[in-house]
Amino acid sequence: MSGQVIPVGERGPADRGGGPLDEVLDGARRLLPGLGVERLRVTRPGDDDNVYFLGVGSRTGRVQVDSGEHGQPPFVVEGAGRIRTTDPAEALAAVCRKFGVHGGS
Repeated sequence: MSGQVIPVGERGPADRGGGPLDEVLDGARRLLPGLGVERLRVTRPGDDDNVYFLGVGSRTGRVQVDSGEHGQPPFVVEGAGRIRTTDPAEALAAVCRKFGVHGGS
């Protein structure tokens, strides 16, 4: 990435991208009470800002979810490992597993 990286504040349920990533985030919020979502913002328009950081309350660790433009697949879920998928349900299940919750599929 060529520009400076600036994290953005919380993104709530009303902040919609219009793509399947919304399904992933909606499901994660439902299954992981207290989930916080932040979206990466970059200083140059051409840089990729489809990167989201998810955290739950005081639990250690965060999960990074990358998507294509406008929340489209593929999704890359990174935490202790990395998973790449085009299936929103599989991405949701991967996010939940990263936080020790089995569900979402």
